[in-house]
Amino acid sequence: MLTVLIVDDQELIRLGIKSLLEGNSSLKLTCHLAGSGEEALAQCKVISPDVILLDINMPGVGGVETARKIIQSGRKTKVIVLSVLNDGPIPAQLVQIGVLGFVCKDTGAEQLVKAIQSVMEGKFFLSEKVAKNIALQKLGVVATRPFQSLSNREASVLHLTLQGRGIRVISGLLKITEKTVVTYRYRVFKKLGVKSDIELMRLAMKHNYTDWQEGS
Repeated sequence: MLTVLIVDDQELIRLGIKSLLEGNSSLKLTCHLAGSGEEALAQCKVISPDVILLDINMPGVGGVETARKIIQSGRKTKVIVLSVLNDGPIPAQLVQIGVLGFVCKDTGAEQLVKAIQSVMEGKFFLSEKVAKNIALQKLGVVATRPFQSLSNREASVLHLTLQGRGIRVISGLLKITEKTVVTYRYRVFKKLGVKSDIELMRLAMKHNYTDWQEGS
């Protein structure tokens, strides 16, 4: 029997995925739930899940960093990302760090089951949109966005800034000092060539980066 850990900061989504999986006769599994990256990392040490279904955009550690820590831990846990985000640099970055699956949240239950079965066989599983966009990026068909130069932590600070979060709030959510937040903001502004939050928002809207604000 498979042990699956479902990680999402929205309870209804966690419970919905759990219900879908447990109601599918082709899988025999036990589902566990976590509402944050920190909680997921703690549970991994206790239950050693076979598969983790991981949301990207969560407060605190965040999905990207959670995936990285799980993969770098050397555990046999297979990581599948669930997200509304199917373009931009993030999917390709996640594949590069060792994520085996990337499933869009608007997919059906059958695709999710197929993703779990695939990664347990040691295969990659990418939603069609994700696979297409990654391929186009490699071919140079999709233009590189300015945000692609940001590190994961810089991207997290940018994301929270676009949500209108202040330095103190960002500091608390990411568990870093306010001085460190200021440093990351400076790096983001310098890399993107902007001088204010207004210019930052305009650039994000121009490149449709505001999709990240809506969740993942």
